[in-house]
Amino acid sequence: MEVAILGRTGRTWVRVLIVPSYPHARNFIYDFPRETMAVFSYFIVTLLGVLGAWLYEPVRHFVAVLGLRPFEGSANVHGIETRFIPDTVACEDLEYHAPSGLLYTACVGDIEIARGWNPGAEALSRPVKSPYGTIEVIDPLTLKSKRLSLENFEGPLATHGIALYTPPSKPDVVYIYAVNHLPNPKWTSESKTEEKAASQVELFVHTVGSDKAQHLRSIVHPLIRTPNDLLAISENEFLVTNDHYYREGMMRFVEELARGLQSWTDLIHVRFDEEKIDAAVVLDSIATNNGLGWGPDQQVIIGDAVGGYIYFASLPDAENRTMSVSHRYPVDCVVDNANFFADPYAGVDGKDYSGYLLPGVSDALKFVMGFDDPAFKAPIPGQVWYLPAIAGKDKQVDGTKLRRLVFKDDGHTIRSVTTAVMIPIDPATNGGKREGWLFVTSVIGSSMLATKIDFETALV
Repeated sequence: MEVAILGRTGRTWVRVLIVPSYPHARNFIYDFPRETMAVFSYFIVTLLGVLGAWLYEPVRHFVAVLGLRPFEGSANVHGIETRFIPDTVACEDLEYHAPSGLLYTACVGDIEIARGWNPGAEALSRPVKSPYGTIEVIDPLTLKSKRLSLENFEGPLATHGIALYTPPSKPDVVYIYAVNHLPNPKWTSESKTEEKAASQVELFVHTVGSDKAQHLRSIVHPLIRTPNDLLAISENEFLVTNDHYYREGMMRFVEELARGLQSWTDLIHVRFDEEKIDAAVVLDSIATNNGLGWGPDQQVIIGDAVGGYIYFASLPDAENRTMSVSHRYPVDCVVDNANFFADPYAGVDGKDYSGYLLPGVSDALKFVMGFDDPAFKAPIPGQVWYLPAIAGKDKQVDGTKLRRLVFKDDGHTIRSVTTAVMIPIDPATNGGKREGWLFVTSVIGSSMLATKIDFETALV
């Protein structure tokens, strides 16, 4: 008997062709609920993992990212104290603004809209109502959020990744780049050339302390196809990742499964002025490249989501506009929006806790099965790993031996993990203790959380 998956008949159904092995028998075509196919896929992955995962490290790593961890304990790993940030519904990304000490995030604001319209998660049902997301500012001292009023901007705003840039001479000015997954008004069910989403990048400017951000322009270019995250280089230059080539369907699945053979995704360098937008592919070797972040000394860190890797790269060369990758390390979860934590109190006790924070979903199959849960209760486990700064500087260092799991949740406290940012607590106000608040976001969660981490026990 042969089984072939023909494709999807709808958002929640998959068509399967079954060819019996005996002569003259008729073929059968069945339509299975997406949940049934997800369970079937989970069974196949589990079987493959049992047979060969532990014999070949790359296979073991890949099935671990998908969710198969037979030797891993199930206990959650949280901090000393955990709190939730109000008014932070479905916030995928989070950025720290060092000059002000504030956090900036972009939120959908409505879980039902996030469930039905998130192109990055293959949720492409037409939204019940247009997504009018928000940009929020969070004070890490009070753990309170403030919504910015978006001037000169009518929307919609279907949020995803964001990036911040502050001119060195103007520390209170913040340029905010934000991915906007607009529904494509030209798409219809009969469309063969039009995509369901018409994604673009929005640029706002904000003054620290104010309650508004002014929209400066929308940035549209054919190379910005499936944007996920951004890295701001200046007020008119940025990097953006396309996380997939195919937005949905069987070819998207093939793209993820065949990632070891070929990369369909790319990283785009964009420059613009009042007259034109200039964009170029600067890196196309990382399959499912996802989150972008700054490392030390202008280092660029790139998350490979489905692969479960963090990559260390350089900025694009000014002449030929290419990026070079120095090395990478595996992490046993999806690597979403990685960030670098620069320890400002390293001189207090001689211990430098600077390092990379690697957050992501720890069971990719549960993410696929649970994202569309109308009750918003299906657990989507997530993790945050820490990698010391030396691992990003010296490729001879064995990062797999240095990494530490600093946060782990079974998906009940926070549904999925997409970004993590560490804000240290001043030891002078904390009895000399080296601690910090780890802020964790969720693309499909009701709120962001902050959990207090003890550096000596969690990061060593």
